[in-house]
Amino acid sequence: MKAITLWQPWASLIADKRKPVETRPRPWHYRGIIAIHAGKHVDREACVRFGYNPDTITRGCVVCLVFKDACVQFPDTRLFVTEWEQTHLRHIVPDEYGNYADGRYGYTLYNPQKFNPPVPAKGSQGIWEWEGVIGIEKRGDLLIPLYSGAPV
Repeated sequence: MKAITLWQPWASLIADKRKPVETRPRPWHYRGIIAIHAGKHVDREACVRFGYNPDTITRGCVVCLVFKDACVQFPDTRLFVTEWEQTHLRHIVPDEYGNYADGRYGYTLYNPQKFNPPVPAKGSQGIWEWEGVIGIEKRGDLLIPLYSGAPV
């Protein structure tokens, strides 16, 4: 399964449905479900600003799954857009959770499904494969990763 590691609190903001766009310096045109991994690095100031405790925020775990849809470059200066783009990209409004500078990219994220508890995993820079995960099972309100072998 594709995964991306984010510093905290950015991973938790996605899991908590507060951050619908992940901004990045490079495009990624993949479309599908991805795992959001909370890395070990914590931006303490941002945690406090957004209401998280920097000493207890989750680290080193996959915190949620989310559907990654479009990838757009800022500013989006196209004069004509398709009906699909009008429907799916209209919510890309700069907010306090991302860097919307000219030339950067936004990945639209839909329907975060939070792991409770988060799943310990070793992350990596860039896009990486969450090894061994072959699917997800929902048990009540819990999401359980299904592995091809023993959990890593």
